[in-house]
Amino acid sequence: MFEREKRTAEEQIAAAWQLHVESVQELLERGWQQHLSRALEERFQAFREAFARELESRVERRLEQELARAASASARALGEKLNQIARRLAHAEKAADWAAALLDGALEFAPRAVLFSISGGKVRYEDHRAAPGFELRRIPQLPASLDHAPAFQNVVQTLDAVISLASAGELGLEFSEALDGDEEKRVCLLPVISVGRDGARRVSAVLYVESGDDPVDLNLLEVITALAGPALEALQASGAASPDRAPVIPILPSAPVPAPAAAASAPEAPEWSALPREEQELHAKAQRFARVRVAEIRLYHAKKVREGREVRNIYAILKEEIDRSRAQFRHEFFRVPSMIDYLHLEILRTLANDDATLLGPDYPGPLA
Repeated sequence: MFEREKRTAEEQIAAAWQLHVESVQELLERGWQQHLSRALEERFQAFREAFARELESRVERRLEQELARAASASARALGEKLNQIARRLAHAEKAADWAAALLDGALEFAPRAVLFSISGGKVRYEDHRAAPGFELRRIPQLPASLDHAPAFQNVVQTLDAVISLASAGELGLEFSEALDGDEEKRVCLLPVISVGRDGARRVSAVLYVESGDDPVDLNLLEVITALAGPALEALQASGAASPDRAPVIPILPSAPVPAPAAAASAPEAPEWSALPREEQELHAKAQRFARVRVAEIRLYHAKKVREGREVRNIYAILKEEIDRSRAQFRHEFFRVPSMIDYLHLEILRTLANDDATLLGPDYPGPLA
């Protein structure tokens, strides 16, 4: 009896111990699984974070590469456009071809471009280009006196671009109505400047441009009109732009308008009629070089130009570009005693807005 009770007790104790062991083992196994799960989760979290950082880094590098490629492609495309426009202008054999090249080029950068000629104190519509939705209401038929078109008169007097309201009081009634003008719309008038036989710079034509939803880049349009001026000079010199052969742009532009007074240190132009023909041609080339080179500075270094004006030290900001242009101008054109520094005059007029103090204290002044 006692032995039976003893064995029963032993079995119960063994069973209880087994239950305890199983319980402990279960707890241990459960804890190990939880620990392993937590370790794996932490490991995968670290992996995800490292992967995200690497992915972000690679995306940023790829984006920078794509942006650089896009910027390079855009610059090449812009250069190709300007080169094509310049070639069309230079190869124009008659005034109509020249006008078409100028307007087609302007349409690349503005939704509406209108060409006006200036002659005998009057403004005359010649031709236009317009994107869909920007067609002219009607073609202007009558010329307008400069006295009745103050915006055009301002361009002729200053030889510079003018931002104007498209109102009848600024453009003249005939042109304002044809161009859907009103008191709110702002437009830009850009001069096409050529040099006459007497050596005076004149506004032969005016390019009128409007913006659409996006503002137009006036720097690019000013480069185009700067390129158009020498091309028109060539047509005028050859007679291809004479009224009897091509009525688009007259060979004799408007009478010269006195230019704004420049700095006291500006060189005086020589007596044009007293120069031999070879020197006259060299002076004309020097003037064209100055206009084109300064236009290129305005196009490709517009931010530097603005910064230089703001700090009143254009030369310090654009020293490399100005010095390189001065050296080239001296090398190519200072071969005759009558030569003057047209590059200095153009820098003063265009970059410094005829304010010599904007050039800065270190600007070396005109070449001698």
